[in-house]
Amino acid sequence: MTGPLVRPGRPWVLLRIAWRNVCRHWRHSLGSMLSIAVGFVAMALFQGYLTDLESLQASWNGQRSMLGSVIIERPGASASEGRQNPLAYLLTGEDQAFVDDFLRQRATEVVARVRVLQVTGLVSAGRTGVLFGGWGHDVVDGARMRGPWAWNALAGKPLHLAAPESVLLAGRLGRLLGCQPVGDTGAVGPGGRLTAVERPFACGQARLQLAATTVSGQLNTVEPEVAGLFDAGLGELDARFLLLPLPLAQQLLDTDRVSFYTVALVGDAAAAPAFALDLTRAAQARGLSLAATPWREHLFGELYRRTMDMLQVYRGLVVLVVVTIAGTSVFTTMLKAVNERIREIGTLRSLGFRRRQIMELFTLEGGLLAGVSCAVGLGLATVAAAAINLADLSYSAGLTSQPIPLTVSLRPDVVIVASVFLVIVAVAASFLPARRAARLAIADALGHT
Repeated sequence: MTGPLVRPGRPWVLLRIAWRNVCRHWRHSLGSMLSIAVGFVAMALFQGYLTDLESLQASWNGQRSMLGSVIIERPGASASEGRQNPLAYLLTGEDQAFVDDFLRQRATEVVARVRVLQVTGLVSAGRTGVLFGGWGHDVVDGARMRGPWAWNALAGKPLHLAAPESVLLAGRLGRLLGCQPVGDTGAVGPGGRLTAVERPFACGQARLQLAATTVSGQLNTVEPEVAGLFDAGLGELDARFLLLPLPLAQQLLDTDRVSFYTVALVGDAAAAPAFALDLTRAAQARGLSLAATPWREHLFGELYRRTMDMLQVYRGLVVLVVVTIAGTSVFTTMLKAVNERIREIGTLRSLGFRRRQIMELFTLEGGLLAGVSCAVGLGLATVAAAAINLADLSYSAGLTSQPIPLTVSLRPDVVIVASVFLVIVAVAASFLPARRAARLAIADALGHT
């Protein structure tokens, strides 16, 4: 060790000695290495799971449920008064002309736009009648907005491939009306998306009768055929929801108006606030009463916001547990290592090492130990994530009507953050015992037994 100690002020000398000590004392450090590696695996897998779940939930709302990036409606339409009397908040022909013109001017920012007319009433199949709520929408534009979720039929086929006068029933609503899949559909593929295959289903009656009150207060009916069954997402919604083409919904309510627009943007969440503000101001300048809102801030996004808030709490708890275990383990190991090497510290001091350099040496050891442990943890996490993804696991989340796929992605930013975080914890845990030992007098350190 004489060579490196000649010029102790050079950083690479301390680094070399620290690495040599880590390799020499690896048995003493094994417990800390395992704790840090397991902590890395826990953080990486849990963060990867939360990232995938957040991305899936955003995709379910923005694409699968056709909320896009921005929702355009009349102010108050989503408030209590608007929900009690939705027909009073419909967008007029003038409103629609303005929105369409604005979207044409910003066409490079728009992926798709869907007009939606909300309908409620009674759906019946022979003697069976059920209250329903549904969306009449632009089916071709809707398929474009759904993107990878364009095929949304658990059985039968989507509306954009069906006849103009067709409806798609939510799964539980279909069963209430005597429509059920035939056999084991095996509909859900990788990532929770449906495979684009027309699966058989059977209805006691091919055509249904939808009855609703028109905007003028009269009773009206239409008789569409059932194109298929789909998953409405939430269990309660799945028992009363249906989808139908916008012209059929307008015929049922006897109107040319719509309830709201949904607009998918190229930048999605990042672009939504500025786009919504521009549209609202442009409408005000034209004397129109319109409000554009990113769906994450809308009433439709309330469940998403609550879910993400809950996941943030879980993330904080996991990080707290990992910090406690890894920090305690490293602190205990470094305290023991320092106590066993007091005479070594005295020798280094006698050769010209300063107290500050002694502290730097042991904190470097803690950082290197954590770095090696994180590399081991990355290998373990990669294997674990691959095994989880290949297992094609899913779980029920209570409110959802269909199982949620369990996937884990090891994102580079998560790996870097977890590694830096655990290295900082290890360095901080190594500093205190190193500081205590470095304060000893040289004679006391050399005479330590």
